[in-house]
Amino acid sequence: MISFILVVSLLAAGGPTTAAAGASEVQSQDVRLERKIKVKGTKSFERDKSKPVRKAIEEWYARNIAAFNAKDVAAIMALRTDDFHTLTPDGKVNTRADMEMRTKRFLEMIDHFISQEFQIGTIDLRGDLATAYVTQKTVRMQRLPDGVLHKVEAAAVQREWWKRTAEGWKLHKVDDIRDAGLLVDDKPYKPASR
Repeated sequence: MISFILVVSLLAAGGPTTAAAGASEVQSQDVRLERKIKVKGTKSFERDKSKPVRKAIEEWYARNIAAFNAKDVAAIMALRTDDFHTLTPDGKVNTRADMEMRTKRFLEMIDHFISQEFQIGTIDLRGDLATAYVTQKTVRMQRLPDGVLHKVEAAAVQREWWKRTAEGWKLHKVDDIRDAGLLVDDKPYKPASR
């Protein structure tokens, strides 16, 4: 439980809507011109050159951080798709329900967050899916099994998959999770043997 990786979600606002069909068509053409298709082997990747997805993701992180600071599980889960899931390094699939329960247990141990930092890598678009590697670091005051409040610093790098929905971009999947370390009271954490 201590090595829980804070799985964050991303939500980007959907494209703008206009009342005039002609204006909508022009906007669609402009958006297509701001995208770059990159081919690697047999796969093609669409890159967003206009930056609206990145801006929306950054705005989403502000909402996600606020939800974690408030320990609002409902708000956190609202930022994920109904079929949200994670794939752990050992191959285990955690469903949305699993992650909701895990997030609730995790937040029950937290007194407060000191900081939450996220760095979003290159965003690749593939139709209604977007992916990026995200580097995250959290510092928090957390009660460990010894019952004492400790300063806990956790870091990870993971690939996040977002799906375009009617409400905008939502986190759909997290995989390729790489733990980047855990410090408790500024020292590497070694869990007690059972």
